[in-house]
Amino acid sequence: MLPSPLTVAAMLMAAGWSSAATAQSVCGGEVLFQCATDNADFREQITVCAKKHSYVLTRHALASGDTYYDTPLIADADTTWFRWSEDDQLRLELGFWSTDFAEPVTLHVALPWDDMEETVADTGARDMWLQSPHWRAHIDQTLCTPETIYADPEALWSVQDTRGPIAAFFSQDEIIPRMDTVGVARVADTSAHPEGLPVYATARSSAATPIWWMLQPGDTIDIIDQNHGFLAVAIPTNGMSDCLLRPEALGQPYTGPCATGWVDAAHLEQIQ
Repeated sequence: MLPSPLTVAAMLMAAGWSSAATAQSVCGGEVLFQCATDNADFREQITVCAKKHSYVLTRHALASGDTYYDTPLIADADTTWFRWSEDDQLRLELGFWSTDFAEPVTLHVALPWDDMEETVADTGARDMWLQSPHWRAHIDQTLCTPETIYADPEALWSVQDTRGPIAAFFSQDEIIPRMDTVGVARVADTSAHPEGLPVYATARSSAATPIWWMLQPGDTIDIIDQNHGFLAVAIPTNGMSDCLLRPEALGQPYTGPCATGWVDAAHLEQIQ
């Protein structure tokens, strides 16, 4: 059996940590993941809960119970980036959007996996950490202490049944590829975006719109839809090499397997 949230709390207390923010559900719903960080200066409790069709991540200071984020991080099961792989370990990546910092945050989890039983194993190495955007030059990671990790990812499996193939992320706007909208484009001018050309979650972008990805000058991407000066792009992820559409996929809402988002057409040069 995996340790329960109360067991995690006992671990924290045994380690001499404050019980002001014991490892229990602080966001409502079903607890999926929980741990305490190993930061010597500022120890925290990280909790991920499933609430209907979304996942909520909160961070609390163990000493005071104060929250790290002004608002919790939200991952919507229909649009967030979410993937896992299984061998001798179950590896999960679950993406959240931080309105406080206007950037995505990815939760990484590595758990021992029992392939025969198709479930998390009772014993074995456990790792969990939060990671800042990977396109930045400096990547921040918040590491958990392995012995405090609680995991019950059962509520994630229904997402795969609902969504089918899991890409890295999906547009929050419906994308319907048509004969007159599909094509290929190259990233041209990114001088206004030193870190790269943003791929937005929606074609109605603003300062608060989630940025799923950053494209670099010279990148070639598939165009599948357009909306008011923005182009919907398909980005191969998870080992895919291209995002070619089958003829029968035209005229139907796009649901993967490639990741999707929206790019300002002014920075793209259509080449096909």
